[in-house]
Amino acid sequence: MSIPVGTFIDELAIQCNNPAGTADAAFISQIWSKVREAYREVASSYNWSCLQSVATLNNTTFLVPADCRIINSVQDSDKNPYNLVANANCPSDFNRNYYFAPPISTVLAEGTTLNVGEYATAVSSTAEFTATTCVNEFIRVASNPSIYRIKTWTDASNIVLQDNFRGDQQSNVAFQIRPKGTMVLGFSDASGSATTPTDIQINYTRIPLLPYSKNDVLELPGDCQAVEIKALMKLLSLLGFNSAADRKSTEYTIALSQMKASEPRQPIVRPTSMFQDRRYARGKGYVRGLSDLNGKNW
Repeated sequence: MSIPVGTFIDELAIQCNNPAGTADAAFISQIWSKVREAYREVASSYNWSCLQSVATLNNTTFLVPADCRIINSVQDSDKNPYNLVANANCPSDFNRNYYFAPPISTVLAEGTTLNVGEYATAVSSTAEFTATTCVNEFIRVASNPSIYRIKTWTDASNIVLQDNFRGDQQSNVAFQIRPKGTMVLGFSDASGSATTPTDIQINYTRIPLLPYSKNDVLELPGDCQAVEIKALMKLLSLLGFNSAADRKSTEYTIALSQMKASEPRQPIVRPTSMFQDRRYARGKGYVRGLSDLNGKNW
């Protein structure tokens, strides 16, 4: 379930005895800042299934989506899994391996004339975007903490974002398309020799866009109570109530555990040919007790 961030903003203002209707703009801005900080921390504290995405990499560049926080699995078009190794030329007990090659150091396009409106999707520049399509590439805008996927490309002066720009209006600011630091994968066989697989597909956990409007939702499971408590702890510390903030630690841990408990549960033991009962012609019979193992709380 996703919660609009406006709910937390109003509740936190009340808990700080400074309701949003009467609080000054500076204090409301501080609340927004602490909610964004808390959201980043909670989103990074666990491999949330609601933030997992699947992407097929380019067969030449093997660029990882720039909004990737962590890669969960890698496989090719034949569903063969790839094992992570430390680096290139690294021997492995597996026949198919991947490693992190040097990240992008030269951006696809950059400039200083980008313009985008508050919560807008249309973006323009003085002919500083790519001369050919850059659809599905990612763009970083000035100091905005979020990174945005490009939905459509018109020309070197006009593109459209997949999501609304989460920030104030920007005029003539710096940008990077395929920003520096974008991850790149490399592949090797058991001996460490380089290989070039096709249609590599990754499952990865993305970095969510940070909220800007009260209507923006927090893309985390349950009621996201851990985000609100963490933000309150930060606000209490900001206001000088450090002891009160510390006393919220247990409450935060419980709320975070409840959010994790609402995540889909993976089976502890999965059926393999070792467990099959060959008396079943279609191989659908398994050793008795396998389901019981998965049903226990370990």
